[in-house]
Amino acid sequence: MLARYVQKGDAIDYRPAEAVAAGDVVIIADLIGIARLDIEANTLGSLAVVGVFDVVKADGAIPSGSTVYWDAGAKKATTVSGSNHYLGKAIAAAEAADDTVRVLLNAPYSLATTFVAGDPITDLTDNSGGTPSDTIPVLACESGCDCKHAIASLTKKTNTILAALRAVGIIASE
Repeated sequence: MLARYVQKGDAIDYRPAEAVAAGDVVIIADLIGIARLDIEANTLGSLAVVGVFDVVKADGAIPSGSTVYWDAGAKKATTVSGSNHYLGKAIAAAEAADDTVRVLLNAPYSLATTFVAGDPITDLTDNSGGTPSDTIPVLACESGCDCKHAIASLTKKTNTILAALRAVGIIASE
């Protein structure tokens, strides 16, 4: 047997080491859930991992459709990814003066909607020329050093990645 059905999956069992209050956002590695009821320490409880929640937010407006992250230190939803954890998508606009943002918890994450095509990223040029902003500087290699070949190979691979990102619209074409 490769798999056996256990539960629907809109909530998961959770046994906290410390008490958790209803509405607390809980981070388990890369998974984020929200306590539906108070859970005493070392007692089995439940975390919602899907659903729509009004979540306390950081300062500033959050437009509808924005990707929202959980800042565990500040205990607030934010649009800043950084070291914050993916929370979901804002399903209603929140103004700067609002205390909360309405979030679809753990909404399907799409790179295409996370990145907005902006200025094009030019292909890298190896030591053979180009402008200072897109040319890898000439290397002063020791005798027998294979650095230039490694840079040429890396340049080619990077340009292939950039072409693929342009093809799916994540970055703008040159």
